[in-house]
Parts: sequence; C-alpha cells; structure tokens
Amino acid sequence: MSIDFSITTQQRTPCMLVLDASGSMNEPGHGGTRIEQLNRGLETLRNELQSDTVARSRVQIAITCVGGPSSGAELLMNWTDAREFVPLPLNAAGATPLGEGLLLALNSIAQLKEVLRKHGISYTRPWMMVVTDGEATDPSHVWSEAVRRCREAEQGKQAQIWPIAVAGANISKLQEITTVPVRELGSLKFSELFQWLSASLSAVTRSRPGESLQLPSSDPWTSIKA
Repeated sequence: MSIDFSITTQQRTPCMLVLDASGSMNEPGHGGTRIEQLNRGLETLRNELQSDTVARSRVQIAITCVGGPSSGAELLMNWTDAREFVPLPLNAAGATPLGEGLLLALNSIAQLKEVLRKHGISYTRPWMMVVTDGEATDPSHVWSEAVRRCREAEQGKQAQIWPIAVAGANISKLQEITTVPVRELGSLKFSELFQWLSASLSAVTRSRPGESLQLPSSDPWTSIKA
C-alpha cells in the first residue's frame, strides 16, 4: 500500500469491500444489470465520502473482487484514503470463490493494522462488507477456513462483518461467516446501500475506538462499537 501518512495522522476507519463479480452479476435488474448497479453504487460511495470533510481524510477503502475476468479472488484496490478513492469498474464473469476472497480480505486488514500501528495512528474496528448474489464455489476446506477466520475476527473484535445478499444468494451459507443478520438487498438497493455505508462510516470516524454508537437506520443494523 502507498498511503502517505505524512499528510495526516488522524485516526483511520478502515472499510474492506468484498464484492461478487461472478457471471451471475450480469443478470438484469431494475436500472441495468446487477454489476452495472454495483458500479453505480461505488460511485455513490465515492461521492458521499468525498463530500464529507471528516470522512474523506479518515475513512480508508479497499476492494477485494470475487470472480470477474480472472475467475479468482484478487485485491482489486489496496487501502486508499477516501479523498483519493476512485473505484475501478467491475466486470462480471466466472465463478464465486468467496472463501478465497474472504481470506484475502482478512489478511489485507491485518496488514493495514500493522502499518497503522507502525506509524502510531489509531483506528476504529475495521469493517468488512460482503456483497454476493450466489453461493461460494470454493473447495469445502477453503470455505471452512474462511468461516473459521471470519468468526475468529468477529469474536476477537478484529473486524465488523456486514453480509449483503443480492437476489439468488445462498443466505444460510452466507450467514455462516458472521452473527450479524444477513441483509437482503431487495429492500436496500445498491445506491441506498452505499449511502447507508457512507453515512455509517462518517459516524464511526467521529467516534473513539471502543465507543458505542448509533448508526443510521437500517434495521437490524442499528448499533455497534467502533
């Protein structure tokens, strides 16, 4: 990662997006294909964060892509302060190696925390938002390891995991990675989802690590500790 911490040593709020770009994301929805709507949602997130004078210097975003032209999982965008955030367009193709993506994302979060500690920069609990419209296609041992690591991260307060199920997702399997209730996107569209995310991250940036806070309304996700 190439973040210039000399610009600001303010507390950071990390947010990892694990995004499904498998072939099924090419299916049509209201206002375009799912992948087109997801790309527009990322632009909404960018605009909302950069319009917030506090969030744009404190929120850090990274993106792990699951599927896509590579058919694997890759860190599509390394950690970037929100003021520099320019989302790359996602192209849908291939399978859904979600377990591989989750492991990659958790490793990246751990690496960021080491860098922040090295520079003496405080941070709130990292968020990991997982958006998928399918079912993990990883070998069973990879998925099991991903579930174990996610649960450990959650229980150890190393990450706050938010599961989002787009139409067609295997909700019960997605629920295996976290105790946070899976939210179906049917009642929370892509643009609205990322507006909620931006507003929530903005609230977290203004809190102290470990402080309880109320998030913008989106039951059942209403209160957490930063």
